[in-house]
Amino acid sequence: MPHPDQPLTEDQEDLLDWATTAVLFAGGYIRILADAIERGDADLQVDPVAWENTLIAVEGAMAEQIRGRLHGPTAITAEDVERMRRLRGLGSAALSGGERSPELCPLALRSMESLFGPDWKRVAREAAFYARALNQEFHPRSGT
Repeated sequence: MPHPDQPLTEDQEDLLDWATTAVLFAGGYIRILADAIERGDADLQVDPVAWENTLIAVEGAMAEQIRGRLHGPTAITAEDVERMRRLRGLGSAALSGGERSPELCPLALRSMESLFGPDWKRVAREAAFYARALNQEFHPRSGT
């Protein structure tokens, strides 16, 4: 990415838009899933395909940040990307009717902090609102 005072190229703007959207919706889906598991809900309220696609996209955005092509509110490390992969796998298992690992909720909280920094709780609430709206538009029978 260029210096903050330099304008972005069209490709850089597209990458930034893509990454921002991926991170926002990932934050929402993570929050929704973790809350549903914590409450013991039967319906986890996240479409499994939306979960998988969004978490893969955010892993890519995190990798771009490590490469220096993107900048975010936190410094992303390889460990953060690995944590996100683990969260994606545990979430996918739970959403497909498999095990609801006790590791999932603490991992979700740690991943949110990696993405959004100390203000992650506020951002996660807002992201969950948008993720529910998008999920309802594209997956109306999901109940969210």
